[in-house]
Amino acid sequence: MKQNNTGNGSRPLVELFQPGCKVWLESGGTNFGDGLYYLLMNVKEHGSISQAARIMGMSYRAAWGKIKTAEKNWGFRLVETQVGGDAGGGATLTREASRLLECFGAFRDEMDRATDEIFKECFGES
Repeated sequence: MKQNNTGNGSRPLVELFQPGCKVWLESGGTNFGDGLYYLLMNVKEHGSISQAARIMGMSYRAAWGKIKTAEKNWGFRLVETQVGGDAGGGATLTREASRLLECFGAFRDEMDRATDEIFKECFGES
């Protein structure tokens, strides 16, 4: 239902505001949202949990704890780690984690598009 949202000759609300919407998935008492999404994206990009944690301003222990809790509650691994040594350590995402990132990213993009459309319908000028 579209309404005249200009009121008293001021700018339309659609010009004053932007919509925001947070989405997450829930399973086994653990949420998958932007925090864990970006943590895993950074692991994927940098090949390191410690580097991903540093980029996000969290401790390695906190990052590893979030990953381990999710793995335990969801029943599948998110990362495979390699111990240091001559070749150096690192971390890579499992196939399941990669698929989760891909699907969640697409889901979030679609939610953003739908939110924008609904916002324009509800707050646009009539």
